[in-house]
Amino acid sequence: MVVTNKKFRHATLSDGFLIDSPAPSVTAVTPGQSNNNARIGLNIKGSAFRSGAAVLLSNRQMDIGATKIQVLSDTQINCEVDLNQAEPGQYQVKVVNNDGKVGSLANGFMVTSVPKPVVVEVVRPAIEGITPSKGFNNGMILTRIDGRHFETGSLVRLSRNGQQDLAGLNVKVEGSTQISCFFDISGQPEGSYNVEVTNPSGQKAFLEDGFLVEKFVPTSIELNKLLKAVYFDFDKAELRQNQIPALKADLALLTKYPELYIILGGHADERGSIEYNLELSSKRANGIKKYLAEQGVDPKRITIYAYGKDFPAARGHNESSWWQNRRVEIKLWESKPSKDEAQKK
Repeated sequence: MVVTNKKFRHATLSDGFLIDSPAPSVTAVTPGQSNNNARIGLNIKGSAFRSGAAVLLSNRQMDIGATKIQVLSDTQINCEVDLNQAEPGQYQVKVVNNDGKVGSLANGFMVTSVPKPVVVEVVRPAIEGITPSKGFNNGMILTRIDGRHFETGSLVRLSRNGQQDLAGLNVKVEGSTQISCFFDISGQPEGSYNVEVTNPSGQKAFLEDGFLVEKFVPTSIELNKLLKAVYFDFDKAELRQNQIPALKADLALLTKYPELYIILGGHADERGSIEYNLELSSKRANGIKKYLAEQGVDPKRITIYAYGKDFPAARGHNESSWWQNRRVEIKLWESKPSKDEAQKK
């Protein structure tokens, strides 16, 4: 400071007065928070910012220095901060001018942690068994599948070499360890099928060859109810044309079950001698055997028994009874019966 009087004499006080720049102030930061997994840009507003100023995010544990700082004016700064691995929490936003003066905004910025991804554990189901494990191919079958980690909405099927897929019907998930469902195995090819359970998550359980489809073979008693007798004219052994449709229907059943024996029982009405009627009834049965063999039936399957007039189908003594007795009865057996056994069935 210099003082000069009227006679131009001077008095000086060195460094007697100081002219200084104001300290910066920070009033706002945009954005005000971010996760700790990114590099972000900040816009800082305030006053008295000077070219060359530095920017820091600070807390008790660490300082994060900004880069790419642009002092756009004495009231605005743009910059970038790398928040990767930064400690989550509140930070002061500091602006440090090139003269060392500092302005700050307490709790001006929040660093948040990246939410950890929710790991949903997908558990693969497992099949331990199916009950029953086999069934005949003549209808529906109710099954129970035992295992682990079954889920509501699971789908069930039987599969065989990528073909013959059968979806489970009326599937009920009784719990995580049990499923019940129906399978319609009517007419399905015989053999082993894989059992599959698919959870809604897409996870699958697989039991190889877990279910066996067996061919349904009705008992011979049941089959014989479907077979029709073939009728003949008086004193004749030739096949009547009006009997061929019935015989063809019998033929379809006989060829469907080639493992069963065929018994042809020849009969006659009461007229004539015992010996004559035995011979006649044998001729009638042999005529049917010849027809069946010509249609492809293995003759080794066929056994002929001649009964003559001993076992009438009708007991009357007139034509209304006699025509029913002039017949050949066709029957199926699991094993070859004796003559008496064949008549009793």
